[in-house]
Amino acid sequence: MIGELLVLYNTLFNYFLLKFTQEITGLYVKRSRLIISAFCSGLIASILHHSLLGAVLSFVILIGVAFSFNIQTLLKQGTVLFIATFFLGGLLTSLLPFLLKQSDFLFFIFCTSIAFISLSAIHLKWRSMKQEKIQHSFVVDCELQLLQKEYQLKGFIDTGNECLEPMSQKPVHFLSYSAVSKNLPSEFHDALLNWDEKNPYQLGMFPSNVYPKIRILTLSTVQKEKSTVLAFRFDRLKISGTTNKEIYDEYVVFTRHDAKYPQDAQMILHVLAL
Repeated sequence: MIGELLVLYNTLFNYFLLKFTQEITGLYVKRSRLIISAFCSGLIASILHHSLLGAVLSFVILIGVAFSFNIQTLLKQGTVLFIATFFLGGLLTSLLPFLLKQSDFLFFIFCTSIAFISLSAIHLKWRSMKQEKIQHSFVVDCELQLLQKEYQLKGFIDTGNECLEPMSQKPVHFLSYSAVSKNLPSEFHDALLNWDEKNPYQLGMFPSNVYPKIRILTLSTVQKEKSTVLAFRFDRLKISGTTNKEIYDEYVVFTRHDAKYPQDAQMILHVLAL
């Protein structure tokens, strides 16, 4: 009975470790293959649990059956698996005085719960850091020339922004109102505040030189809600960073609620800015 439980424990923990390694390295493997690998390795570890050779053999079988026996896999997936095993083993060892006081059933529940929760937490943190790194690669420096003024801004190229001005089919970018409000021409700034979304075609408050640069757009949000906004044609946008280019005569929309701009950006650029 003890032998069967040991195989069960080893198989379950091996599966958690393999699943974690698969998610971290991004290598797709069928679940059935992971289970077979976890069982074979767990069986070897249970039989040869006092032997260094058994530990090494169990580890190689765990990696090889689940992923591959080639050197590259043993190094890549094996490194992640070794670190995860070392971490999980250390965590459970530190909690062993508490765990040994529990019944066999609670011991099993606590161990599996600790393994699952700790590995899941690491995976979520790793995925968040990876997403942050990817997002950071889309951060650029922007020099925007609008209404005969220049603004130095931090931009973010949003691959999900495919908004176009319908008549010219030119890209539309989004500009944080709070980032430029203090430097906007006073007459234009007052007109922008006085414009009424409920009466969008009433544009008499804008200076005559600005009027030809205005386009009225209807945008749909992620929640499928529609809103009417003003887009203004800028003279030039110079982008430096991940990509280096100059863009002319495209459009920007001022946004008041820019708290959700990624990477603390002040301007969300169209995907074609890449």
